Amino acid sequence: MLGDGIEVLRVAPLIGGSMKGAMGRLFKAVGWYLGVLWALRGEKVACFNCHSLPVLPLSVLVKMWKRCVLIYDPHELETETAGLRGGRQWLARRVERALIGFADTVCVVNRSIADWYAARYRLRQVWVVRNVPYRSESEPARTGLLRRAVGLAPDVQLFLYQGLLAPGRGVGLLIDAFAKLPPDRHLVFMGYGELEGHIREAAARHSNIHFMPAVPPEQVKDYTVDADVGISLIENVCLSYYLCLPNKLFEYAACGVPAVVSAFPEMGRFVDEYDCGWKVAPDAQALHDLVAGLTATELAAKRANTRDSGRLYCWQEEEKKLLAMYVALGFEAGGGNHAFH
Repeated sequence: MLGDGIEVLRVAPLIGGSMKGAMGRLFKAVGWYLGVLWALRGEKVACFNCHSLPVLPLSVLVKMWKRCVLIYDPHELETETAGLRGGRQWLARRVERALIGFADTVCVVNRSIADWYAARYRLRQVWVVRNVPYRSESEPARTGLLRRAVGLAPDVQLFLYQGLLAPGRGVGLLIDAFAKLPPDRHLVFMGYGELEGHIREAAARHSNIHFMPAVPPEQVKDYTVDADVGISLIENVCLSYYLCLPNKLFEYAACGVPAVVSAFPEMGRFVDEYDCGWKVAPDAQALHDLVAGLTATELAAKRANTRDSGRLYCWQEEEKKLLAMYVALGFEAGGGNHAFH
């Protein structure tokens, strides 16, 4: 949702756009750096937001060139992700350590990651602004869309996994658990990703496992609200995953849908705070036992608690923290300062 006077400029790489392979990715990255610098050549920049470590070197260059405020605003624990290993991780850690001091402030997505950054780099303050949806003025109401899409009756328990179908997100564990559950416990995977084929094969073998292609972002809520329980079963494959607080938890909450989450620090704290879900070890047997024991009464109680959490964890509240950060940096709330993201 963009307000008046906000312009989105998409920058294409000046070189390497058609190249393939590792060298192609390198040239494309350099070409994109050059494209950004070229786009900014005549601009007066007040603030530059850097959302990931690969962009941090460019962001430092812009800060020094334009003499602007630099915010380092990573959306995960950048040096401790599942995709970083060996020499790439070694380099990433050193780049972040060398350059993070150029940032005027650091902002992250949860308290555990904030504490990690503060301790690792001896930062005096790290802001926390969660990536949460807007609160709807109306109460979430079931639409029937999801059940109709997969052919399910209203009286069966429906568990929903929505989002990226990728390794490390509990897809295999979910399939193993639901393959052994009673036929009235149904699991729907709604999304896209490299594990789609594996899920389709499981759905062909088990009548209570279903695949549904991703829907447009503006329709996700209309389908999610139809679930009895949302699933966010992250595996402990890296520190960033262990400390994560997935956006889908807040999307479930906004729909009044309680969630089953991995018993990790941030996800566990979220469901404990409002009693709006269940913590479980990311293990197929533990998940099986939890789901098999859920009753209609328990589901109804958790759903009521989840509606309360959705009212508080919303962008109307998080936006206040974001604006406070900009005010602390010397900007006027609602002012016309020119910032680039």
